[in-house]
Amino acid sequence: MKGEIKQICILVDDLETAMKNYWEKFGIGPWDVRHFTPETVRDFYVRGEKVTEDFDFICAVTWEGDIEYELIQPIKGPNIYWDHLNRFGSGMHHFKIVIRDDEELAAYVKELEAKGLTVTQTGWIDNDVHYYVDSYDKLGLVLELGNGGKIGEAEEVYPSRDAVRSVEHRQNIRQIALVVDDVEKYMNNFAYYLGINDWDVRHFTPRRVRNYCVDGKPVTEDFDFICAVKWAGDMELELIQPIKGPNVYQAFLEKHGPGLHHVKDVCPDEEILKQFDRLKGDGMRITQTGWIDGDSHYYMNTEELLKMTLEFGNGGKIDPAEEVFHGGEKPID
Repeated sequence: MKGEIKQICILVDDLETAMKNYWEKFGIGPWDVRHFTPETVRDFYVRGEKVTEDFDFICAVTWEGDIEYELIQPIKGPNIYWDHLNRFGSGMHHFKIVIRDDEELAAYVKELEAKGLTVTQTGWIDNDVHYYVDSYDKLGLVLELGNGGKIGEAEEVYPSRDAVRSVEHRQNIRQIALVVDDVEKYMNNFAYYLGINDWDVRHFTPRRVRNYCVDGKPVTEDFDFICAVKWAGDMELELIQPIKGPNVYQAFLEKHGPGLHHVKDVCPDEEILKQFDRLKGDGMRITQTGWIDGDSHYYMNTEELLKMTLEFGNGGKIDPAEEVFHGGEKPID
């Protein structure tokens, strides 16, 4: 893969509440808040047409370790966010690949266009450029490409520039996961379009997973879901396809279709338990957990607060994969 995954974006219909939840419940912030308008954005195009009418969308960003969180609320005028909000509601929208060199970035955009992806939105704010491409049907997400250029000081900061975190824990986001209905299709297409290939593929079944619980109850019936993982630089991408039995993925797939499902905060087991104790007071609970070899996973019911699922895991060692998928010679529709 060219570039680095440096941003995770969540679309929201109430930015103020979203920032408040991220800040007060998880200590994520302070947030730099900017309005993207004709006064601040130049060369703004949506679906190939230069935007000449009034527009406004708010972007709030903050760094948590070496990943940037972005919250976007559209206000008025043309943009690609309306369609996604109308279709799915608030939730994860894209991750952003940063390629620092402008010429290399532009060449990569053309390379993706030659493969059949089209730019749906682009624009500049100060030295920063963004390109979104129409990758949802192929990759299960909207892909953003940008140069990570320098932007002037934010118009406002939430809750304030000198705000002190009330939560000691700092996230260590090391995985972005999608739930899909055809894992082979998406592994192949990530290889074809982005060069992310040689996926480790494992079936999570009673034979492999121990202490598996869903909604607080040990699972005694047969179950199976496929997890395919591949590191792209410092970020692990995970594709999950539910097959049978209880899990948190099937309901998401039925409601949403394929798409971004969660991010994973990797930290030691004792820190995970500490965070569970802290979050219980805010009504947070574990919706799914289990161990495979030395690796643990715990999903939390954070959808209302964060507009996505948060996973905690210890990043423990797992035995070699049953299969390694190599593909990408041509796309799969």
